[in-house]
Amino acid sequence: MRFLAFRKHLTEIIIKKEITMNNIIKSGEVFKLKDLIQYEEGSIANLDVVSNDTMKFVLMAFDEGTGLQPHRAPGNAIIFALEGQATIGYEGKDYTLSAGENFRFDKDGLHSVTANGKFKMALLLVLE
Repeated sequence: MRFLAFRKHLTEIIIKKEITMNNIIKSGEVFKLKDLIQYEEGSIANLDVVSNDTMKFVLMAFDEGTGLQPHRAPGNAIIFALEGQATIGYEGKDYTLSAGENFRFDKDGLHSVTANGKFKMALLLVLE
């Protein structure tokens, strides 16, 4: 199984003074979060949906066989499983997360994500 650590631009939270919303989402249109991001062969795709100095909402698409090595959460976070299934490692215990389910991390919580096939998720990260 191949694991990918967060790319540099994913591990560093860029502090912004104003809210930035990705223009991929159009006002007055119905959409599905999982359709806003596509898989990239052999890697983890990511898309910032909304971010500011206190929160970040990111979509991630894990190709089959990819994952995030254990790392500490920079803030309280909730994962929203959008498609597929993954194993979430959290503080030494493994949990299976399937589409439609959610999981919470505490700030500094040690966690990992392993895609069990193709997997899409949204991440809400609250920064203090």
